[in-house]
Amino acid sequence: MSARRHRYSLAPHALSLSAALLAAGGTGAKAVGDAPARRFTAAYGLSFLNLPAGEASLVVERAGERYALELDAGLRGLAGFFFDGAGKATVAGSATRAGAVTATFRIDSRYGGKPIAVALDLAGGRVRSASVEPPPTPRADRVPVAPEDKVGVVDPLTMLTIPLGTAPLDVSLCDRRIPVFDGASRADLVLSRGSLVTVSEGAYRGPALDCRVRWVPISGHRSGGSNVRRMAANDDLRVRFAPILDGTLLLPLSITVATGWGTVRIEATRWGGAAPGPEAPAAKPGVTVRLPNAR
Repeated sequence: MSARRHRYSLAPHALSLSAALLAAGGTGAKAVGDAPARRFTAAYGLSFLNLPAGEASLVVERAGERYALELDAGLRGLAGFFFDGAGKATVAGSATRAGAVTATFRIDSRYGGKPIAVALDLAGGRVRSASVEPPPTPRADRVPVAPEDKVGVVDPLTMLTIPLGTAPLDVSLCDRRIPVFDGASRADLVLSRGSLVTVSEGAYRGPALDCRVRWVPISGHRSGGSNVRRMAANDDLRVRFAPILDGTLLLPLSITVATGWGTVRIEATRWGGAAPGPEAPAAKPGVTVRLPNAR
């Protein structure tokens, strides 16, 4: 690891978490199943220190309880300083009143000039198979992933998709603990301190749900890692949700992550409406993905 990569290790970690949180709502999928598919499109901008660092174009499609996710994104500006890779992440699964249930999760990306491929297959929240290539580097302080850590989990993209159904928007929706497995490590996202807000400017205007988020490492991470300690102690992570698809699903409207270097922010720049056409090309398909604490 170069001196520069070590020096700026906290910032890419926070950016990676933000990208994962953003991706929870993304999808560019074909219609799923026999039910008529409903589509929602959005675009997001990512900034660091109030400077533009990337953008993403999202399309959500649901057919009945089934869904598929795909994120098209591009990083630029400061992101090129902290990230040096690109790729594509896709998910398929089903959505219930209790939450989303992952069936398959795939990442094909490049990070640090090297390819990283992740494949997960799950059934009822239980990991049936998982592969990460190349595998995490063995470390003496890496916490082993126990079999029970792979039960009742979702993938890093689906983790903040919240089905709402016909229930009203309520602060209690923030009171949840989301177990996430990325193929190499298990962590929980703990949402709390919910509040209802009215958004009066920006891409979306209307009622929204604001939640605090805590990141809790469970296994697969390095117990002695400085990034792990900092992110686990970070009490300044917020995500704001807004309804889509006739109000039956909540997706992130904005995400903020405070770091020792500044604030990483992801915010919707388009919420609904037509997807970009030939006159406004979408970002190059792919999103830089770094598995938190996997290496």
